[in-house]
Amino acid sequence: MNKNFKILSSRWFIFGLFILLLNDFILKELYGNWITGKLSDFAGLFIFPLFWSALMPKMKTKIFWMTGITFIFWKSHYSQSLIDDWNSLNLMTISRVVDYSDLIALTILPVAFRFENLKGRALTVKLSPIIPLLLSVFAFLATSRPKQECFNEYDGKYNIAHYSRDSLINDLKQSGLSVNFTKYNNTRYDNEHSEIDNLNDSISNLVLIIGDFNEKNKTVEVSLGCWGMKNMVLRENMSSKELDNEREYIKRIFEELVVEKIEKNVP
Repeated sequence: MNKNFKILSSRWFIFGLFILLLNDFILKELYGNWITGKLSDFAGLFIFPLFWSALMPKMKTKIFWMTGITFIFWKSHYSQSLIDDWNSLNLMTISRVVDYSDLIALTILPVAFRFENLKGRALTVKLSPIIPLLLSVFAFLATSRPKQECFNEYDGKYNIAHYSRDSLINDLKQSGLSVNFTKYNNTRYDNEHSEIDNLNDSISNLVLIIGDFNEKNKTVEVSLGCWGMKNMVLRENMSSKELDNEREYIKRIFEELVVEKIEKNVP
């Protein structure tokens, strides 16, 4: 085993990687709170510089410094323009929550640096370094992917009485809602997505999937897609139960402010 890659098979690196994956894919869903929100930052900042130091050992000190500086920049609002530019390329959407209390996780960097200096004495597991290396890449990418909250296919579907699909969209705009066409490639609803940006003070946007006009029933089928909350920190810390309650709340608001209001204007 290459001594530079030995740290990837060390028990502490494996443990940090396990915590990062467990927290992002299970604990945040079950127990979304302040602790799970910070746990990924601590685990990520522990294994991230160790990962790159194993690949580029001669740049170890620079890697640790750049990890800290980049994390501070990433967690600030100054990084938003770069995130927007990257997302505009439509390669892989990324996001993060601006929460300066996350910077407390920087305290793990000196611990990781000390551990890297003592890697020769680190206890390892019988595992090829390529496995934790690939899992680390997956974990780093998955952590920065946005966590969209969406409605199930059938729990947010409405048949709204109207004259046509276009007239419904026009009526939504006339009622004071900010409705914009949104391009969603590679979906069966490619040309049917619209987005409401001002439905409610707590909702940043709500995607509508507006289907074709049903001549027989004189209705337009509308399904609720994904939604975003203006308070991203709050959403990151929500449990699955709280998100279910939020879903029901949004459905109720949509029915009151859109469905009932629109149908009253249709004879």
